[in-house]
Amino acid sequence: LACCPGRVQHGTLNQRCTAAAHRGACGREPGSMNRHYLEKVFEPRSVAVVHGLGATGAGRRLLANLQRDGFSGEIHLVDPALTEVGGIPCVASLADIPQAPDLALIAAEPATIPDLMRDCGESGVLAVVVVSGGFAETGEHGLALQEEVVDIARAYAIHLVGPNCLGVLRPSARVNASIVPSPVRDGQVALVTQSGAFACALLDWADSNGFGFSAVASLGSTADVRLGDVLDYLATDARTRSILLNVENIPDARTFLSGLRVAARLKPVIVIKSGRNEAGQLAARRSWGPRAGEDNVFDAAIRRAGAVRVTVVSQLFVAARMLAAGTRVEGSRLAVVTNGGGPGVMAADWASDVGVSLAELSADTVAQLRAVLPPHWSPSNPVDILGDASPQRYQRVIAALRADDQVDGVLALLTPQTATDASACAEAVIAAAQGFGKPVLASWMGERLVAEARQLFADAQVPHFISPEGGVDAFGYLATYRRNQRALLQAPEPLGEQCDPDSYGARTIIEQVMAERRTALNNAES
Repeated sequence: LACCPGRVQHGTLNQRCTAAAHRGACGREPGSMNRHYLEKVFEPRSVAVVHGLGATGAGRRLLANLQRDGFSGEIHLVDPALTEVGGIPCVASLADIPQAPDLALIAAEPATIPDLMRDCGESGVLAVVVVSGGFAETGEHGLALQEEVVDIARAYAIHLVGPNCLGVLRPSARVNASIVPSPVRDGQVALVTQSGAFACALLDWADSNGFGFSAVASLGSTADVRLGDVLDYLATDARTRSILLNVENIPDARTFLSGLRVAARLKPVIVIKSGRNEAGQLAARRSWGPRAGEDNVFDAAIRRAGAVRVTVVSQLFVAARMLAAGTRVEGSRLAVVTNGGGPGVMAADWASDVGVSLAELSADTVAQLRAVLPPHWSPSNPVDILGDASPQRYQRVIAALRADDQVDGVLALLTPQTATDASACAEAVIAAAQGFGKPVLASWMGERLVAEARQLFADAQVPHFISPEGGVDAFGYLATYRRNQRALLQAPEPLGEQCDPDSYGARTIIEQVMAERRTALNNAES
C-alpha cells in the first residue's frame, strides 16, 4: 500500500500490494517514484466521456475539446442512447470498457449521477469530473443529492472534481477535460477557480492577449476535491511558477490554509475573493449559502499565509502579466522614468495611495543622470527625461537607476509626443532590462501610436501596462508578496505549559485518512 499514490488501494488493509495488483490499479511498476494523488485528474492517459453526447450536450463539448487540443490517450464514450459519435463507438456502461480509464468526465442528468458514480467505483475509475449542475446551488434537494454523490466517491476512493464545474486543463499534456469555450495556451501560471463564469472571462482575455496557463482547475461546488487539494498539487508542480486563485467560499478552512501556505512558500499566489462587503456577502449567501465569513479575517489569513490579495478583476489581469514574466523584487522602492510630467505625477499619486515607496535616489545616481539629461532637468523621482527623450536617454537613465542600491524596481512611462519614436524607445527599454537584476516595467500610454511598441514588450516578456497606475499596482504586488513571505517565515512563540495541543483535530485527520483506507498524509494533512 505504501508504494501507491493518494487513495489507491488494493484489497483490504492487511493484504500485500503485489506487483500485479499495483500495475493493474495505477499502471506503474512497484517502487517507482510516488506521484501526487491528483495526477490522474490533470494528466490522465485515458478518458471516458459519460453521457451528454447528443448534438448539443455538454458531453459533446467535452469530446470536442479533447480532440481539438490533441489528447493523445484513449477516449471512450459511454451513452446507452448512441452507438457512435464522430466515428468513436459508444458503449452502454463503464463496465463495457476493458480497462478502467484514468479519468471519467460525467455530463449526465443530476438524478442519474449517483448510479454513474457507483459504476465508476465498481469499474476501478479513481478520478471523476462532474460538469453537470443541479446540486447544492439549487437548494436543499440538490444539496442532499450532492452529499450522496460525495459519499459514494469517498466509499470507492474516487477523487471527485465538481459538480457544477467547467473541468480541468493541462495544456502541456494536451489535456482539455473541460467545457471551456476558449482555446487555452501553454504557460507557467496556474488558474484555480470556483466560478465557471469567472474562468470563462479570464480565459477569453488570456486567449486574446497571448497569455498561457500551466493548469486550469474550475472546481465548481468543491464538494470533494477542494481548493487546498489543488494548491497542494500545484505547489510542487514543476510547470507552474505562480498561481492565480479565485475564491467564492471556503468549506474547509484547515485544508485551504494549509495548502495555501505550502504553495505560497514555494511560488507566488495571487488571490481574489468575492463577497468583500455586506452587499457582496448577501449576494453570496443567495448563490451558495451562508458560508461567507468576515472579510477582514480572510484578508489577515491570506497575508499570514504568504499570498497576495487583489480586490478587482483588472488588478488580477495586472498580476497575471507580472507572474507570467517571472518578475521578482527584493524590496519596495520604485523609481519612475517618464517623458512627461503629468504621467509621472499620476504614478506618484497612485504609489502613495497603494503604499508603494518612491525611491530616494543616491547622490551618485543623480550625478550620472545629470550627465545624460538636459541642464533644466529636475533631480527628483519621478525622473522626467522630457518630451524630446531619445531611445538612448531612456536606456542610460534606466541603467543608472537599476544600478542604484536604493532602487528596487523601475517603471518607464511614455506618452507619444511629436518628437517621440515609441517603438525605438521601447527597444531601448527592453535592452536596458536585459540580464538579471531589478525588474523593469513599462507603461506606453495611448493606443494606435504605441501598439507596435506594446507588441515589442510582449515579445520580449517585459511587463507592460496601459496606465501608470497599472504599472505601480504590478510593482506593489511583487513588493507585497516579498513582504508576506517574510511574515510567512515568522514563527509564533513557544507554547506555554498551560496550552494543550489540538489532539481532537489531529485525531480527526487520522480517522478520516484511515476511513479512506490510505496510509499516507498529503501535504495539507501533514
